[in-house]
Amino acid sequence: MSTFKLKGLTFGGGRGSKMAFGNLRSKLLYKYIISYLLIFLVPFTIMSVVIYLNAVSSLREEIENSNVYNLEQVKNLTEERLSELDTIAARISFDPRLTPYMVSHGYYSGEATDELRKYKANSAIIEELFIYYNNNETLYSTNGSYSIDALVQNSYQIERLGKENLLNDLSTKIPLLRAVDDVVINEETHENLVVYFAPIAPNSEKPHGTVMFFIEESTIINMIRNILGEIEGNVYVFNEDGQTIASTTSDDSVSTADISSLVNGRTGVSSVQIEGKDYSTVSVQSEVSGWTFITVMDPNQFFGKLFNMQLIITSFLIGMFIVGLILAVLFGKNQYKPIQDLFNIANKGEKQPQLFKGENELETIGKSFATLYEDHELLNETVDLHQPFAREQFLVRLLKGSYKSSDEIQSMMETLNLSFMEGNYFVAIVNFDTGTFCEENINEKDNIIRVISNLSIDQATAYGVDLLYSDSIAIVIGIAFEANDENKHREEVIQVIQTHFEEYFVQVPTIGVGQPYNKTSMINRSYIEALATVEYKFSKPQGSIIYFEDIGTESKHLLGYLKEEQVKYVQSLKQGDHTVATEMLTDMFDAMASRELSINEIKCICFDIINTTLKTVSELGFDKHIPDFNQLIDFKSMDQLHTELQNVVDVICEEVEVKKDSHNIKLRDEILTYIQSNYRKYEISLESVAQEFYLSVSYLSRFIKEQTGETFTQFIQNLRIQYVKEQLTETDEAIKDIVVQVGYKDVANFIRKFKKIEGVTPGQYRKLHKS
Repeated sequence: MSTFKLKGLTFGGGRGSKMAFGNLRSKLLYKYIISYLLIFLVPFTIMSVVIYLNAVSSLREEIENSNVYNLEQVKNLTEERLSELDTIAARISFDPRLTPYMVSHGYYSGEATDELRKYKANSAIIEELFIYYNNNETLYSTNGSYSIDALVQNSYQIERLGKENLLNDLSTKIPLLRAVDDVVINEETHENLVVYFAPIAPNSEKPHGTVMFFIEESTIINMIRNILGEIEGNVYVFNEDGQTIASTTSDDSVSTADISSLVNGRTGVSSVQIEGKDYSTVSVQSEVSGWTFITVMDPNQFFGKLFNMQLIITSFLIGMFIVGLILAVLFGKNQYKPIQDLFNIANKGEKQPQLFKGENELETIGKSFATLYEDHELLNETVDLHQPFAREQFLVRLLKGSYKSSDEIQSMMETLNLSFMEGNYFVAIVNFDTGTFCEENINEKDNIIRVISNLSIDQATAYGVDLLYSDSIAIVIGIAFEANDENKHREEVIQVIQTHFEEYFVQVPTIGVGQPYNKTSMINRSYIEALATVEYKFSKPQGSIIYFEDIGTESKHLLGYLKEEQVKYVQSLKQGDHTVATEMLTDMFDAMASRELSINEIKCICFDIINTTLKTVSELGFDKHIPDFNQLIDFKSMDQLHTELQNVVDVICEEVEVKKDSHNIKLRDEILTYIQSNYRKYEISLESVAQEFYLSVSYLSRFIKEQTGETFTQFIQNLRIQYVKEQLTETDEAIKDIVVQVGYKDVANFIRKFKKIEGVTPGQYRKLHKS
């Protein structure tokens, strides 16, 4: 049970709610991180794939194009060199110093030889050149003339092919290429040579001879390597017949025959497999010479740059992924932090906030706020239920003079949303005929108070207060201040109130009105005065309005008796208002001291005060609390009498309060005993208990709240819950039967209420607590 205090007024309400958490760790943070990671990964993956494929594809294409281009350069350079040989052959054919006559003439042959040396010097690839004229078995070179038989004898391969084949090549009408080895030229042996046969004149339908160029294979290879650069692989040059013109190898596992058969006229970049191993080949074919240029190398070397680029891109993407992961964690934590703060706030009372099993923080927060909303609604209901009680309790305490400071009163009024018209304040007592309110109209009194409090009065505010154990109500009124005219304004307000009663009652009640005061802390004085005026209702017609100052006016002619003060004195004693009673007693003795009265008049007034005091004590039934009547009567001075009477006031006011408390305790015991005996009945209600004790519903509600700290509903509910808990732990009766026994017909509703209060269902409670 939770309680809250409202500046002197204590209320009980709310309910205990305890959340049973599981021990599972929250996955919400991970969900946020994964969500951000997915948001990052989707575009990142697409971007990575696009970048990777484009970069790799572009680089691969660039590498392939580069290698093809380099090989194209080799082809073009080779074609240029062959074209140079054709040009040399053409120039030789038209050179008059190199005619058949000149080269064979004894005198001019020397000049022809010199001229051939010049032509040889014009090309860096020519190892030696020979001129052959048809029908002549003599060859002319830079070192003189040779016979065909001598050339055949100097070359093992030419000899193996035969003289006839050599003559056929020398008689060609189109350029020819042959690869030969082991040729001795100028007494120097050449292992690998390429022989180029260029007919003269070129492009002639009937050439009259042939220029035979001998080219070192290594020269061609070096030329190729200079262009291809640092490629570590095999390089091959094939003629149109598939004969190897030149080759260089760094991988002996690849044979020329394998390459010749695999390429098979294909050009461009391709992948081949030789003896189970993958190779990358680049091949181009010359349209001029018909030669095919091929490079064969390991794919790792061919695409080395590609692999490096792949590694760089992969490393970059991995780095980006790590950065994205870190950002996802940071964003996830940043997103999760306010939820975690809310979660901690929602579970502020828990030492170690945990999650419900299978739930995350948002769901737990949702449940917490749902519970908070229910608590808030319940608190609002409780406050709405208690606010009328709080207002009435405040007004009752105001009438009793419990507040000594106007500031304290103003603060309480602001808290309770009460306001008085600023100016003067007074109290009116509306006295109805005895028996006006009975069992049949027990709520009517509360309705009248409610109507009066909502009554619209010009330049005034009024609040009704139930005077317990009587057929009267008090009205606390605040009126706007009007200098020297407050009594007129007060009469107008009272007239409006009486007119309102005339509309609802056949017998209009009598109204007693106290004097106006300009401080809210003095409202209790006006209340005492209003109570005093009601005593005069027997001397007034039904429905009269009696003002306190009229009482004093009527008695002024009686020896100066302090009638007004005595009336307030009596009422303050009956109410147990020690402050006002003491003040009135002091005022009466001060008045006697200040007036010019004879000794007999003073004695008469003193005996009248003594008589009034004793009469009031007797009416209250406190005769035994007056220790010595003779001591009061045999007073020696006014001061002595004042002191003795003050002692009586102290005792009487204290006894009045004790009597009130005793009555309240007795009434409380009777009411609580009745409730505890009948709380299991379905039909028990606040109205039925009020009828049983002849009390108003509003008073009974306030009384139970004052005495127990709980509302009637909460008190009944707690008794029932306690009974159910005892039956759950001490018996094996069905839960439904126990709930019906305790006065509930809606079992499901009770189970929900039980779980809200105890945190578990009745069945779970039985399992947990039954031994």
